[in-house]
Amino acid sequence: MKPNILILSIDSLRFDKIFGKNKSALTPNIDKIIKSGVIFNQAISSADTTGLGIGSMFTAKFSYRTGSTQYKIDSDKLEYLHLLKKNDYKTYATVPNIHFFLTLTKNFTEADEYEYFKRENWLQLIGGIGDSIIDRLDAKNKDPWFYYIHLMDLHSPFYIPMEFDSEKFGKTRYDRMVSSIDSWIGKILNKIDLTDTLVIFTADHGDHIPVVENGSSTKTNHLLLKTKKIFPVIEPLGFKIISTFRNFKTNRRLTQLKKELTEKQLQALLGRAQNVLYDELLRIPLIFYGYNIQNPKIISEQVRQVDTFPTLMDILNIPDTNNEIDGRSLVPLINDGSLIELPAYIETGVRWVKTAKGLIEPKFEGKIIGIRTSNYKYWRSRNDSTKDVTLYDLQQDPNEEVNIADKNQLIVDEMEQTLNLMRKTSRSKNQNTFSSEEEEKIGEELKKLGYI
Repeated sequence: MKPNILILSIDSLRFDKIFGKNKSALTPNIDKIIKSGVIFNQAISSADTTGLGIGSMFTAKFSYRTGSTQYKIDSDKLEYLHLLKKNDYKTYATVPNIHFFLTLTKNFTEADEYEYFKRENWLQLIGGIGDSIIDRLDAKNKDPWFYYIHLMDLHSPFYIPMEFDSEKFGKTRYDRMVSSIDSWIGKILNKIDLTDTLVIFTADHGDHIPVVENGSSTKTNHLLLKTKKIFPVIEPLGFKIISTFRNFKTNRRLTQLKKELTEKQLQALLGRAQNVLYDELLRIPLIFYGYNIQNPKIISEQVRQVDTFPTLMDILNIPDTNNEIDGRSLVPLINDGSLIELPAYIETGVRWVKTAKGLIEPKFEGKIIGIRTSNYKYWRSRNDSTKDVTLYDLQQDPNEEVNIADKNQLIVDEMEQTLNLMRKTSRSKNQNTFSSEEEEKIGEELKKLGYI
């Protein structure tokens, strides 16, 4: 009998916040997954934004090969989903109603799309999404099933359930939100049989966590929620007033912080999709748990997000018929063997582009590209290899604080050569266009996601 498959993807979840010295969240359920599964503690996302990361996971290819963008993926070219269907799998999903995910799950057997953009309604796991996932699992989908869940609870701005908003559950608001998510992970895992279900626990990318609060207030969020219940008619106005106050407070605070914080600390306040690719944005969980995982272990070799589906096919004993993929099976590492390390291609996503008329237009490609090995991290401007050149020695400088590019030109040249060799395959040009309808949708989503 073929096993069922559950992929649980947590948006913006950093690996170091569930494992190691930087963890302060209370996560008994994730701890259980780590204790009983195979955990890759150096898994690298392809990008710092969702579409690029999840796109590379589902295709086992980097974006320069597929032509996928942060917003768009060709649902007819998701070969691994077709392969699962050929092997009698029914495919299900619970995803946010974002254009990228709607396209990704277009050909699934069934997809539950939850409302994400009305963030003032706090519709997250605790607001109904968790119950819908439990209902889906209780429905006992026709075996064998493949179920992909992508949760946005940790995507900023997030709202911590009151019962988790204390230092018991984490030092930062981010950590406390991780604790809240963990409680639901336990409920989800209680609904599946791990003897016949393979669980893949992962994320799309990591995130910055500012060393100071960015002006948002948990108390304010709770006050607004309480007011909404009493006076639902004035809630939209209240949300707008508080958001405006937050922005004013944040901008005033930023002026002062520029005098107090380091460049890297200030960068965290700007958010993702800028011109940096620190490990806090790229190092993600990748854990295989349940069916056919017999020997729990921690694997320290660098692996890539694109390796996820080739590994899944290998565990399922399904011949991988995909051509020209960048990923590979990690089963040799799971079985105590070895693999020669391959570099991870990395890139930034995009936020927005302002035209001369002040309009916002979608942009296909982010500012920065690079590669990562277990020894070095290299990135530079996408369009000019002489700009934004950055090199870190990850063994001597794991916190990525000293750019050594100027004093190590030979290493820079070698990394640049490797990067160019990897990108030799041209992308499909027909995907580098947006229809006017897509541009409108993307513009709306950028605003709602906080990138504009």
